[in-house]
This record gives sequence, structure tokens and C-alpha cells, in this order.
Amino acid sequence: MMTLVFLIILLIFYTLYLREMKVKTSSTAQVMGEVVAFDSKNQLLVSLPVVEYQVGVESYQKTFSYAYFIETSSKSKQTDVFDRRYILGSGKNLDLRLIFPIGSPMTAFYHPDDPQIGFVERYAGLVGFYKIGMILAVGIYLGLLCILFLVF
Repeated sequence: MMTLVFLIILLIFYTLYLREMKVKTSSTAQVMGEVVAFDSKNQLLVSLPVVEYQVGVESYQKTFSYAYFIETSSKSKQTDVFDRRYILGSGKNLDLRLIFPIGSPMTAFYHPDDPQIGFVERYAGLVGFYKIGMILAVGIYLGLLCILFLVF
């Protein structure tokens, strides 16, 4: 039973890892798009630019995203808008509505065979997180097996 649980956990991490790697490695074509809206549907209600780009006759939309958001009570100030993490502190936070106003150009990277797969400006996925999750799942499983063999 324990083996099945760890195999399922490992399979979930591996599937998510493969999905992220596909986005990261196969999004090789690029095109200039423009900011058409802002999306605040994230954990801290930060307005993220939505970029519309055109490939052939089809239009696609992608949101400029961050890998994770860090909320802090210090007056830390984020200076790099293209960092993978967004720091939300009591100091001056990045106002993406001012940095990327509606109509401003941004680069969209996309998969040449499936333009809906891609990202805006830079890849900010969680490949490392999923890799660590797989390693931890295997490590915990092997550790528990060793303990069981020593006890019984």
C-alpha cells in the first residue's frame, strides 16, 4: 500500500515536471505581442499583464507570470521586474500596470506546432520544485523501506 502511494506521488510530480519541461524547451519561436488587459487572479491579487500575440491568423493570450509570490513585512524592494519571484512587502512594490501599460509591447515565446503553449518574456515555471518533489518522494520512500527492514 505504501509503495502505491509513493508511486502515485512520484507519478504526479513527474507528469507536472514533463509538462513544464515541454513548455520550457519547446517554446522556441517568438513574436511581439501587446498588453491587452490585466489579470488579478493570483494569491496576492497582483495585476499581471495579459499579452495578446498573433501566429498566422490566430490570436492567443498569455499572462506574464511569476513562479511564486513572497509576502514580507519588511520594507524590501523588488528591483527586477523579470525576476521569477514577486516580492510583496510593506515597501514600494512593483506596479505592473505602470511598467507595462495597455498597448505596450512584450515578447511571447511559443511552441511552433502549438502556439497556445508558451510564456511571456521569460520562463518562470516550477521545474526545480517538481524535480525536488520527485527526489524527496523517492528519498522518503527509500528511507521508510530501510527503517522497515531494520525493524522487521
